[in-house]
Amino acid sequence: MEVLINDCPVDFELEREGTVSDIVQSVAEWTRERDLVFYELYVDDEHYAVEAAPDRGLSGVRVINCIVHSRADIVFSSIEEAARYCDRAASYLDGILEAGACGQGDVDDLLAGISWLLEVLGRVCSLLGLDYKGLKYGDRDLSRHIREVESFRDALAGAGAGGVMEVIRANSDIFTNIRQILRMLMLGEEMRSLIVRSIDSPDVLIASIRQVGEDLEGQLAGIQAAAVAFQTGKDAEGSERLRAFVDFIYRYIRTCYQIVPVFGIDLSQIEVNGESLEQKNHTLRDHLHEVTTIMENGDIISLSDILEYEIKPVLENLGDYIDLLLGKIVRK
Repeated sequence: MEVLINDCPVDFELEREGTVSDIVQSVAEWTRERDLVFYELYVDDEHYAVEAAPDRGLSGVRVINCIVHSRADIVFSSIEEAARYCDRAASYLDGILEAGACGQGDVDDLLAGISWLLEVLGRVCSLLGLDYKGLKYGDRDLSRHIREVESFRDALAGAGAGGVMEVIRANSDIFTNIRQILRMLMLGEEMRSLIVRSIDSPDVLIASIRQVGEDLEGQLAGIQAAAVAFQTGKDAEGSERLRAFVDFIYRYIRTCYQIVPVFGIDLSQIEVNGESLEQKNHTLRDHLHEVTTIMENGDIISLSDILEYEIKPVLENLGDYIDLLLGKIVRK
């Protein structure tokens, strides 16, 4: 019998485990110690919820595959999914307003989507340890924005056939605002702290830092294109390119934080032209905090400038650091 973690073989020595559920309990303890989440289970390719692991003997069992995720991955994927929904919902509202009509099917779809979005926001804030009053977007905290979404849902549900369009017109920007809030959550200090606590396996970390090096040139071009898009009034294009860049930076920072404890590498000792990787990462984080503030204020000109003239130069020689970093990891 073989025990896998995320499809990868692990050195799992059986002690007193005599059933599938015994092994599941041992893996669950292992994940809790590492602040991971035991997500789902496969026994010989048959899917089970973790809490419904079969209480059967190990005789005849070939493979137990335990799927685990870091809390950071769950938060990240939830934010991404919610942001994509906000994009679709905003376009959906634009289409309704352009058509000048909204059927009951449209209303039902919006109500279901809004309820799901509120559930995701609650789950994400809980995993991040955030109180709704602890985050501001514009001149209001998140609790106010949540109440606005709830009010939109309730008004939509209670509006008669003649009142639906008026409710939608009054709330046409609500999903755009929530999308920006989701992006700020991704860049916030709470997300950084969660990343630090979520550790991947060494092979995943090596693959991740290599991928960052391979993606760097395209991301540099993307930053430049985003700045140009914002400068020329193409905010939607600029926002999409910024989204891709934030995803890239998320992967890079997450990997750097984990490399330190996993491989015992001191980032202050990785230097290029007298600047350490630790210093470079501090500078990059400072710029990302500036981006968060600028997004809160809706200052497109400043957003364009910081992308082109501050963040892009910081990243231009990052590939040299990655080469040095991989060299030290391989030697270890």
